[in-house]
Amino acid sequence: MIAALRWLGWFGLTASLLAVPPSAKSTNLSGTWKGSFTLVSTGLALQDLTITLKQEAGKVEGTLLMPKFRAPIPLKGTCAKGRLRLASPPTRGLTVTLEAPVKGSNEVRGIAVLDYDSPSLNKKQDRTVLRMVRQP
Repeated sequence: MIAALRWLGWFGLTASLLAVPPSAKSTNLSGTWKGSFTLVSTGLALQDLTITLKQEAGKVEGTLLMPKFRAPIPLKGTCAKGRLRLASPPTRGLTVTLEAPVKGSNEVRGIAVLDYDSPSLNKKQDRTVLRMVRQP
């Protein structure tokens, strides 16, 4: 009887250690997000961004719509081990790279790097703070 109770106690402890807490479960980022890029160097913000994402397992694809761009910028990347990584191909002289920890399901904060290569801006890079808020 005592041996059986010890085994049940060990089993219960092992099961509780293997259980994944709700905060550690992966968050599906699919949906529409509103966002902003705030320049680290000046504090100026590019607001009214719309980010639409579709996540299947660890793969994430979507689009970024910026007010001055008339067409959406495609994004592809991953969400693994609590980290979102997205990048765009060069689009009209701009490449966007996003990286952020995923700590919740309604807001994401991280870094966005904007690489410009166009006749009007030459080659330039802006490092920004990314903020995304999920839309209902």
